[in-house]
Amino acid sequence: MAAQRNYSKAHGQVLVDSSGGNAYNKQATRHFQTNMNTELNTKNMKLNTKIKISVWIVCIGILYTPLHAEHSTLDSLLTVYASEVAHTNDYLAVRQTRIDSLCSITPRTPDLTLAIAHEYQSYQSDSARIYYGHLLEEAEPYRTHAIVGLVELHAATGRYEDGIATMQLMDSILPSFRLRWYEAVRRLYSDGALWSTVPNLQKEWQQEAQKYQSMLMNAWRIQADNEQEMDLLLAQYTAMENGELTVALEYNDSLLAKIDPNAHEYAIKAYERAILYEQAGDEIKRREWLVRSAIQDVRCAVTDNGSSWLVAKDCHEEGDLSRAYLFSNYSLTNASFFNAPTRFNQTFTLGHTIATDYEQRLNESSIRLGFAIICLVLLLVAVVLITIYTLRNNKRLHILNKEITAINEEFEITNRQLKEANMVKEQYICRYLEVYSDYIRRLVAMARKAGEKDPDGIKSKEMAHFYRSFDDTFLSIYVTFVQDFNALLKPEAQLVPKKGERMTVEMRIFALILLGIDNSAKIAELLCYSPNTISNYRVRVKNGALGDRDTFEDRVRAIGALY
Repeated sequence: MAAQRNYSKAHGQVLVDSSGGNAYNKQATRHFQTNMNTELNTKNMKLNTKIKISVWIVCIGILYTPLHAEHSTLDSLLTVYASEVAHTNDYLAVRQTRIDSLCSITPRTPDLTLAIAHEYQSYQSDSARIYYGHLLEEAEPYRTHAIVGLVELHAATGRYEDGIATMQLMDSILPSFRLRWYEAVRRLYSDGALWSTVPNLQKEWQQEAQKYQSMLMNAWRIQADNEQEMDLLLAQYTAMENGELTVALEYNDSLLAKIDPNAHEYAIKAYERAILYEQAGDEIKRREWLVRSAIQDVRCAVTDNGSSWLVAKDCHEEGDLSRAYLFSNYSLTNASFFNAPTRFNQTFTLGHTIATDYEQRLNESSIRLGFAIICLVLLLVAVVLITIYTLRNNKRLHILNKEITAINEEFEITNRQLKEANMVKEQYICRYLEVYSDYIRRLVAMARKAGEKDPDGIKSKEMAHFYRSFDDTFLSIYVTFVQDFNALLKPEAQLVPKKGERMTVEMRIFALILLGIDNSAKIAELLCYSPNTISNYRVRVKNGALGDRDTFEDRVRAIGALY
């Protein structure tokens, strides 16, 4: 029955000619790092975790509400609609100012009276009837304008028998009014049959509605030859009657493209599109276009609207009671202002149901709020107790922190002293190397002057002793240097000292670099090699380095920071 009602009302929303009225119905969120206070810190962390969990449990209980899986576009449109409803008085004031401006013009010509009647037709039915009544005494085409307008008003307000009586005033219909007249009468009988409780009358009016529907379709066919828009309209309704909804939607797209989105006609076509989507079974799209229709009704200050109460009904069915309550109140206010008894009764019944459910929701929220307040009070008491406990612990922690600070200061002094001692050792090692290498050079020179047969043998013997002494001295300070050094090299480039030796030539070179001697000439002088040999060793080792070779020497120096 609901589908039949929607379809019937969709047919009742055909746009009239530019001078006609267009009333219609529409369905419309620093840890402590020392060992002395680890145990106490751990206890506090556990306690804080319990507090956080308690807070989350209470917050979830307070904030929980049913979630609705709605299309994002639909939700955005509903948000816009709610915002526009909040400003409805502003739009109504603009329309009333426009009407007042027309009413202030003198003299009151038939054209002016007709313009005022048109302004009132979708705004306030009683006033529209008065101004159409004035035109009944005028000559054509004003009299026909008045009769058609009155029949449209009686259909919109549910005064079906008055509408049938008004039809009798029409002696003959002017050709330019046929489309509007057939549509007005068809809607009068169609809506009357829908709401009538008398079976015989219901059947009779249904037959009359079908008769005028056929007359309307024939008139469309005649006029479609000359007007593209009428051709599209005819094609849309033909496709609808044949169940070709996809095709009907395509024609509706073409019709919508020809309409100004800011005009009242857009609301009518948007409502028709919602009906098409309802027949196609696309609920989300139906609701989207119903809301678009309702939005445009608000912006055009139209109070004769059916989409608004349908939007409220949809929100109620989805459990969105806040919006349903807002939109139903808006619809009820409009129905009362426009003075449409059928629409008012229809909206009042829905509004009463929504208000009852909304009140029940508020009561449930009040109960939840009271429970949440009790929980918060208990939580506050727990927080006070925990705060007192924490303050006492903080005093103990303060004492421990002082002790830790004193120990850390002692550690820093000790570390500084160790670093200074290492620096002294490194300086002594460097000085020792310089003296020892200078001693070897002098010894060899003296051997040559004394005519020694094998001065190079003396040099080799002394150098071997020198290297052993250097290795032992250096490794006594940097115990794991060999392992640390090789860790910086690729597996295939790692160095292994010869049997009986503790370091290779390359290791000694980079040991001197660690000690701060990085000039190849100076290293060559200390180790009794040529500068080119030292440079070649350095390049070869760096080529086998892991990672960036340019930072290899810096990483070797960093080994010293470990001691």
